[in-house]
Amino acid sequence: MFEASAHVPDFLQPVETGTAMPPFPFARGARESGFSTGRSAARRNAMRLVIAGGGTGGHLFPGLAIAEEFLARDPQNQVLFMGAFGGLEERLVPLHGHRLELLPSLKGGLLGLQVARKTMHLCQGYLQARRLILEFGAQAVVGLGGYASALPVLVAWGVEVPCLMLEQNVIPGKVTRKLSAFADEVGVQFLQSGRHLSCSRKIKHVGNPLRRNVVEASLKATRRNLETRPIPEEPVLLVLGGSQGARFLNELTVQLWPKVRKMVPNLRVLLVAGRDDGTRASEAFAAAGIRGKVIPFTEAMEDLYLQADVVLARAGATTLAELAAFALPSILIPYPHAADDHQTANARVFQEAGAAWTFPQSKLDQERLARRIADTVLQPERRRRMAAAAASLARPYAAAEVVDRLERLASVRAPATPPRATPPATPDAVHAGAA
Repeated sequence: MFEASAHVPDFLQPVETGTAMPPFPFARGARESGFSTGRSAARRNAMRLVIAGGGTGGHLFPGLAIAEEFLARDPQNQVLFMGAFGGLEERLVPLHGHRLELLPSLKGGLLGLQVARKTMHLCQGYLQARRLILEFGAQAVVGLGGYASALPVLVAWGVEVPCLMLEQNVIPGKVTRKLSAFADEVGVQFLQSGRHLSCSRKIKHVGNPLRRNVVEASLKATRRNLETRPIPEEPVLLVLGGSQGARFLNELTVQLWPKVRKMVPNLRVLLVAGRDDGTRASEAFAAAGIRGKVIPFTEAMEDLYLQADVVLARAGATTLAELAAFALPSILIPYPHAADDHQTANARVFQEAGAAWTFPQSKLDQERLARRIADTVLQPERRRRMAAAAASLARPYAAAEVVDRLERLASVRAPATPPRATPPATPDAVHAGAA
């Protein structure tokens, strides 16, 4: 497993003395591996972008990263988020200062006892999304994946607004599989996703967009982690289950503590427990005498990654993108109930690269898991090799490339104009899906 080469990514390669360092990925004109972060030459005017999707942090956070990059290029640019009722976007998007419109979700399909009612809501939602996209004058739409992105992607195709869909997992979600034919391009984090999509000519390996502060912090951490460092005086194990935490990992951390403490006496644990389980996890930490801290939820994950020496986590797409960006060795326990078991497929990419150990939840051997944690902490050269393997999977310029592609797509089409037959908005249509 650990025979992977200790390849240092291009963006971390040293430059010759007297040569200026390449600009950071968000500076105008910065380019790495063909990525451009300046405004496309073909497009100079302000632009209006719809970002559709959400539900979970794995879908939403890439959208926030795209919005940040997009608005940084031109203060006159405008962004409109479209999401679904009850998703994480309902709370976080307004906190970031963006306009948000909520639509009905296609989740669950049209089966069940209330088919007629749901069909009516979806039709109203489609008309609402169509009206919003046309009134906003959208010049491009990016679908973040998940059911909340379905209606805007369909509308974009219908009104001939260019659309780029993002797929963060190795096994594409149902919406991506069904609707990728309606998109101009499909940006993927893993090249292996192409095996599951029929539109191979549309697939672009862009990575998973990360927010600017995450990428900035990751460059410093990556340089440190790629060095063979001595065993830290107080090694830090970071445990996280994604943006909402994972109760199983919270309980597992408490169970593992006596075993790991014997092997690494000075170990500290940082646990991102999730809002719903934060109080219970804190009490369990205190009762077990665990050295460390419980964090119910945080958007500033970069602060935790900077402290970590090894990570115990699920295998969600955004988590893996961040682990790669920070060049952190990891032990992955894929969430077994994820759709199509996509987290296992995600984890397999990191394991085969030599960046992680993978443990199936159904066959978890706690003694072996504790030993792997200790080995990663106590063996500096192994830790360095795993870090180098993780860094080789990083694509820190993903947000910049996505925006570049959106600008290029928009430059070949004129902005959509409302057709004469556009129906007038009604209160029922605007608030469809609230029932």
